[in-house]
Amino acid sequence: MEIRLAHLPDSVRLLAKLEMFNPLLNVKDRPALYMMRQAEVCGALPARGGTVIECSSGSTGISLAALSARRGHRCIIVMPDNATEERRQILREFGAEVVLVPHEDGLPAAWRHAEELQRSIPGSWLAHQDENPENLRAHYETTGPEIWEATGGQVDVLVCGVGTGGTLTGVARYLKERRDVHVVAVEPARAAILNGGAPGPHGIPGIGAGYVSEIMDLDLIDEAIAVPDEAAAGTTREVNRATGLLTGISSGAAAYAARLLARRERWAGSTIVTVFPDTGERYLSLSTE
Repeated sequence: MEIRLAHLPDSVRLLAKLEMFNPLLNVKDRPALYMMRQAEVCGALPARGGTVIECSSGSTGISLAALSARRGHRCIIVMPDNATEERRQILREFGAEVVLVPHEDGLPAAWRHAEELQRSIPGSWLAHQDENPENLRAHYETTGPEIWEATGGQVDVLVCGVGTGGTLTGVARYLKERRDVHVVAVEPARAAILNGGAPGPHGIPGIGAGYVSEIMDLDLIDEAIAVPDEAAAGTTREVNRATGLLTGISSGAAAYAARLLARRERWAGSTIVTVFPDTGERYLSLSTE
């Protein structure tokens, strides 16, 4: 979808891939399905009646919970205690067990808790999205080709928020194999580790894990833009009111970064593609005017 925002140069074409049209309304449907299918193929998870565990701020957990419900698996999601109530309620609606851990301790501590749970439950499977190669493979085989086809291969810049880095790595690898695409990672200003900053709490759920995951390929990143929480929130409202869509705050962060790039003389006449990861309904309790 082409996005027109205030102060966006007319010569620049800004396109957003809308992942809210996936079954669970978010980009994580893709890696969740890939990871679970591979676990079933290799025997780490039975076809039915297994136990799925994951550490997630929301979207991956929701996708895994829905797939678990369909397959008859028990599902346990470890998430920071500042996760929105909307995301907790969706998880419980799918029958998932929600385990809250202090967000101040950071995601590495949450992962350790999930790993301890996996060790304590015989036969359980931990998806471990930040280490699982199926995460980026899902985007290399689906998201990347879809962007390439939709644009006719005319992509000059890719702007993508970074959490585990699966989306960015998979899409960027696919595109860069076909064209010299400038890849821009988007991260919260309060956890701007790619810009040399320190990890810390921030207000942009879904990105800014605070560490570089095992599956993230830093060599694919040409530039990283740090987005303040307030800028992400403000741009989210602007996008929603300009398009009639209801996007999440990480989409606002991506749009903010994309507009910064569009104003540079270097990208006059270019096509900038970004990914809007999900719907904003899961973040309404964060909204402020």
